[in-house]
Amino acid sequence: MNDADNDKPLVSFDYAIKYLLKDKGDYGIVEGFISALLRTKGYKDVKIKALLETESNKEDSKSKRSLADLIVEDEDHHKYIIEIDRAVSESFVHKACFNTSRLIVDNLAQREDYTQIIKIFHISLLYFPIGNGKGSVYHGKNIIYEVETNEKLSVHIKNKETKEVFDAINILPEYFFISVPLFNDRLEREIDEWLHVMKYDKIPAHYHSPYMKQVAEKLNILQMTKAERENYSYYQKQVYKDRDALEAAEARGIEKGEAKGREEGIKKTVINMLYQNFDIKLISELTGFSIEQIEKLKHSLKLSVE
Repeated sequence: MNDADNDKPLVSFDYAIKYLLKDKGDYGIVEGFISALLRTKGYKDVKIKALLETESNKEDSKSKRSLADLIVEDEDHHKYIIEIDRAVSESFVHKACFNTSRLIVDNLAQREDYTQIIKIFHISLLYFPIGNGKGSVYHGKNIIYEVETNEKLSVHIKNKETKEVFDAINILPEYFFISVPLFNDRLEREIDEWLHVMKYDKIPAHYHSPYMKQVAEKLNILQMTKAERENYSYYQKQVYKDRDALEAAEARGIEKGEAKGREEGIKKTVINMLYQNFDIKLISELTGFSIEQIEKLKHSLKLSVE
């Protein structure tokens, strides 16, 4: 690989996932990323066995809008569902909870047996800072402890088919939240090379991952067809459109909340003034509440006192 290759722009990594999964039978780059991430928590490498629905949801496609839902299998033949999501809003935790819950329900509906639920790993690619700014990859899972003794709960169950004994608590979803802008540029682990690609849309000058050469070749914008570049351009515009729509909706929500809060505060003032027998006309002048509103409120207070 020469220096010129380093300077060639790559498509954004979130788009790359969608783009690569269209090429059925060649999922190596996506598998490499997922495996590198899972290895940070002691899991083994995985291979993609099937694709579930992407960017769709029976209730509301905009509520879902994940990049990929995959069934993967590790070297020990354990199967997992991997969900990869892109988020531009600080409500990413709520979205992750919604999405994993939906996946569990969909998975259960097909089997009608609680013991057949497949473990889910949710991966959120976040394009804004989170936490204290000192790290870029967060991981979480449910650990259940006894309240008084702090003993960790473990429920051992034998798989009916493989006879393997496993801890049923491990079936609960696990979450990875990756804040792309907060990657510190240190290349110490394989996952760091993937983070570099996400942050800068190019591979690092020096790498060890066997997948980086494939990334440079397959995700190079200059090597895409005109139609593929147009699709990518449309995708980028849609991402910005969705982000702006979310920000606008959240701003409206904040404004409504602030307005409601102000109204509730004034209402409390009116109530206090009524209890102190202030003249209704004076209360109206001081608070902005109409005389009709104040009389109605006074009437309801009298009823409640009685």
